[in-house]
Amino acid sequence: MVETIPPWLLALDARKPYREVIDGERQPDVSPKHYHGILAVRIAAQLDAWAEGRGSVGAEIRFYFQSSDGTWTSLLPDVAYLSAARFPLDLSDEAQRPRAAPDIAVEIRSPADRSPRIAAKVATYLAFGSTVVVVLEPEARCVDLHRAGGTLERRAARGTWTLAPFAELVFDWERIYCDLGFP
Repeated sequence: MVETIPPWLLALDARKPYREVIDGERQPDVSPKHYHGILAVRIAAQLDAWAEGRGSVGAEIRFYFQSSDGTWTSLLPDVAYLSAARFPLDLSDEAQRPRAAPDIAVEIRSPADRSPRIAAKVATYLAFGSTVVVVLEPEARCVDLHRAGGTLERRAARGTWTLAPFAELVFDWERIYCDLGFP
């Protein structure tokens, strides 16, 4: 059965800034910097090139999650990969307003993001089906990889490396960070 999304939650997309909801509470706006958007586009481009024939990639797709106690959470990952097997692409409400987490969720920390908020988002993505949640700390050039099953791996956002368990998905961090001025 597909959950009916409450009107107040649907109304969040009526005007900018788009806000997230965690456990029924609207979250404060975060103000990403210019480089945040550039990083998101570059990560999405690399994911999209890999995803051809496997699924789709999008930026700031709103995902809806209803917990067992009836409270709603709605998140907008900076970048999301949705496998074709789990998320057939069509124009139905269920496809356009997914009620499960993306296979890969990418969150790029903004200066105003707080650790408890990031932790709540990661926990939600994993509880609702993500295989990997990638949390990039742009200025530190490090990535936390939160995986289904509860493991956490911290890696440098440098060089190239494969994002397991996704065969052949290689992030080229030097291309992602090219010309942004980070050491």
